[in-house]
Amino acid sequence: MNAAARQDVIDLFLGKNGWRDVVPVPLVDDASARKYYRLDDGRRTALLMDFPIDAISVDPHGIHENPERPASVAPVMTTTDLFMQAGWRVPAIYASDVSQGLVLIEDFGDLTFTRALDQNGASKPALYLRAVDQLINLHRYCDTTTAQAGMQAEADLVVYGPDNFRRMLKSFKDDYLPLIIADPVRRNQAMIDFDVMLDGVLPSCWKTGTVIIHRDYHVDNLMLVENDEGGEDCGIIDFQDAAIAPRPYDLVSLLRDVRHDIGVELENSLKDRYCAAFENLGRSDFEMSYAACNMVRNFRILGRFGWLAIKAGKQRYFDFIPRCWELILRDADRNLPELAAWIANHIPVEARMAPSLSGARQSSEQGAS
Repeated sequence: MNAAARQDVIDLFLGKNGWRDVVPVPLVDDASARKYYRLDDGRRTALLMDFPIDAISVDPHGIHENPERPASVAPVMTTTDLFMQAGWRVPAIYASDVSQGLVLIEDFGDLTFTRALDQNGASKPALYLRAVDQLINLHRYCDTTTAQAGMQAEADLVVYGPDNFRRMLKSFKDDYLPLIIADPVRRNQAMIDFDVMLDGVLPSCWKTGTVIIHRDYHVDNLMLVENDEGGEDCGIIDFQDAAIAPRPYDLVSLLRDVRHDIGVELENSLKDRYCAAFENLGRSDFEMSYAACNMVRNFRILGRFGWLAIKAGKQRYFDFIPRCWELILRDADRNLPELAAWIANHIPVEARMAPSLSGARQSSEQGAS
């Protein structure tokens, strides 16, 4: 659908839902085809989510061998209900048209935790503490077996197993490794050894059980939102890819975010707080599971960076690549020696820097010859 036709669809949707003649103001886009616009008629505001059904989305859960899927806003509807039941402060849905990929949602404003830290001088430990406490509350709720099963059935959540993570990491091999290993023979051996390494490491992700995960839980998706008592709630957005997955996954997303370095000392103190909230949580098993989830998340991010560069021409994320490798290696020697050995054997220090697309094209041509 061309831009003019899409605008007609949006105008019709807005007119039906009380926003006729209000011009949507685009917000900064992210790494997906999903777009957001603010609506403001002078009395009230709302956000428009635009995710056209003819857009290409990436399967977030590793269900399909081919990760590129048709776009859909349907998960937004079910996960909103899910997290409201769990007690999270998430945006209300005012109107939707799933067939057209449009949703009208509550506007939480602009004060993300990131902005509060950068512009308002907020306390980093205090904000991250609030974020960890939200996870603690959710996971306590999930630890009630009947509640977890009920929410899974109601929201039809995907339950992750090792095969899901393997498929998620396929992009790391297909879209990222060609950027840094030009020789097809070396690259093929690295891929073979990578799969063997995963055989040993992936089961460790489940050492401390499963919970419902947000799947992209970090300070850009957490907001300070005014409540009726004059205080501020922790508002949570961008949760449409929720799943049932290993317990540490969201904590890793928060504390080892490639874009926001909180330092090892604060990370450890927040892990301590989380673990102290669950008296039956074995710390050594948790640390191994945390490290394995960290590996999965950051390898997946590297694959996504490669995909965005090659398929969408977006190279701005390359600046984060050295930190991705630093996070992957953090504590790997102690918790995941197989991972540390694979990196030492196949990814030299100079290959952990931002790559060039010219190298990717050269390796692609060599692989096809």
